[in-house]
Amino acid sequence: MLKKIIINLLLSSGILFGGSFKLHPMVKSAILPGWGESSMHNSKRARLFLLTEISLLTAWVSAYTISGHQANQYQSFAVEHAGIDSRGKDHQYWVDIGNYSSMTNHNDEHLRFRDFESLYSDIDNWSWDSNKNQSSFENKRIKSDLIALTGKFIMGGIVVNHILSAIDALYLTRLEKIESMSLVPLISPDGSTALTLKINFNY
Repeated sequence: MLKKIIINLLLSSGILFGGSFKLHPMVKSAILPGWGESSMHNSKRARLFLLTEISLLTAWVSAYTISGHQANQYQSFAVEHAGIDSRGKDHQYWVDIGNYSSMTNHNDEHLRFRDFESLYSDIDNWSWDSNKNQSSFENKRIKSDLIALTGKFIMGGIVVNHILSAIDALYLTRLEKIESMSLVPLISPDGSTALTLKINFNY
């Protein structure tokens, strides 16, 4: 999603076609949060968005690193205690071996529901050596998945940070174009009064 947003902004600015357009601060901030604010000499806002970006990226990398390490651990555990071959297995396989004590039990249940597409062949065979080890594996697998899910939420936060920074940069450019502001009193025929805010832009 973030990649598509940046590409669209670059296309609109003309730089992917060799154009000589100067990057708008909004585009700068969409690419790197805080860049647009910095180009307008607003260091406090730039620092806020940049530090947020660094923190989120660090958390995102950490989440997927820890999740990957946990996945390697539970897969090795299953090889040792369920007698599986871990090569080429998708995520659903790891979910299934945590929910069924053996491939036979899994296939028997799915046969009763005529769910033939979910059946495993002998090459995917597993059989846990104890209920305790099966439960331990399932806890490890769930923990790894939750950390990976956290990583997805953090990535969403990164996208939001880019969008907010771009909007903020656009807002600052609009502020720079305000030439004057004034309050104009209005008196209606019935004698009631009101104040109108008048803003003049310098284009």
